[in-house]
Amino acid sequence: MKRNQNRFTDILVVVIISCFVGMISGAAAIISINNKNASKVETSGFNEVSALYDKILNEYYTNVDEDTLIEGAMSGMLSTLDVNSSFLDQNATNSFNNRMKGEYYGIGIEALTLNDVGVLVVGVLENSPAEKVGLKDGDIILSINGISLKGKTASYFTSLVNSLETDLKIKITRDDKLFDYTLSAEKITISSVSTNTFLKEGKRVGYIKISIFAANTASQFTTKLQELESSGIDSLIIDVRDNAGGYLSNTATILELFMKKGTVLYQTETKDSTTKRKDLTDTSRNYPVAVLVNGSSASASEVLAASFEDNYNSELIGTTTYGKGTVQETVSVLDGSSTAKITTKKWLTPKGVWIDGKGLEPTIKIEINDKYLTNPIFENDNQLSVALNTIVKK
Repeated sequence: MKRNQNRFTDILVVVIISCFVGMISGAAAIISINNKNASKVETSGFNEVSALYDKILNEYYTNVDEDTLIEGAMSGMLSTLDVNSSFLDQNATNSFNNRMKGEYYGIGIEALTLNDVGVLVVGVLENSPAEKVGLKDGDIILSINGISLKGKTASYFTSLVNSLETDLKIKITRDDKLFDYTLSAEKITISSVSTNTFLKEGKRVGYIKISIFAANTASQFTTKLQELESSGIDSLIIDVRDNAGGYLSNTATILELFMKKGTVLYQTETKDSTTKRKDLTDTSRNYPVAVLVNGSSASASEVLAASFEDNYNSELIGTTTYGKGTVQETVSVLDGSSTAKITTKKWLTPKGVWIDGKGLEPTIKIEINDKYLTNPIFENDNQLSVALNTIVKK
């Protein structure tokens, strides 16, 4: 019984202390607190929570899983904070880490749970093991190495792929026909940056779409930008529509490619102080840049858009952004298997405006048309069309 009390107290102290630990934005930290430190916390609140935990374990009418109880306690604490502070269990942590690292070990599919059948393939990454053997959107994976996926989740499938070290024998159904594939998992690099070029009124306009600010996004952006510039672009459109954010440090690296040294890229504010993040590089550019935004452009996307508007005189084209003006930092808990996301600061535009709950108003407001929503191709994108017509006049 005493062991359970100590374990629960350790976890509580880890989470609460993490609220006061400052870290570099976007970076994860592992905080470990031993029993000696935990014994220093002797508040009535801790004692009451520990007593309740002990009573549930010993007197609840049926068996209770200790890990589930502890996860519930962590999730409950974080749920009392703002909406962006949250607890991620092991499966959610693995998915979050893979997406934010920009790479993971797997076969290169996006999957959804299909109750009582298997796992539904809803996306196949280009040049992935899955694409090479012929897996397609809409395939239903029934089993892997003879292990049935009936009644299993997509997270279970991902964990299974990660745990198997042999070739993967996958059975699928497609159009009521059964198919068998053999493939091997490998490191998958997620591309978060894509490009195009458009000729408009005799000018070459570069286009860069950023889907997320992952750990490798800045390096991908730099490479793609250099390729566009080598092709002789006169201007650039950066598209962060539907980009929910990511690492603030990667956003800063991208901004430093354009802004002059000493320029305030954005500001952050804690309970005690405000810090101005300035451009520290000698690199800058001066050709016109426009930024496409919409209601799903959030957090780091809004940081980038605000900095281009305030510092580079860029047009923001589209609809009002989401309005997420806070920064979260992650803490690994439960021996690193799970994650606590905690809001530790606000971010402000270069001019010191907090856009939380309000968003950024575009300088040129235009709703996306139904034609594009039905068939999302460049030719139907009226927001992009307005951006092209605008930027060639700069």
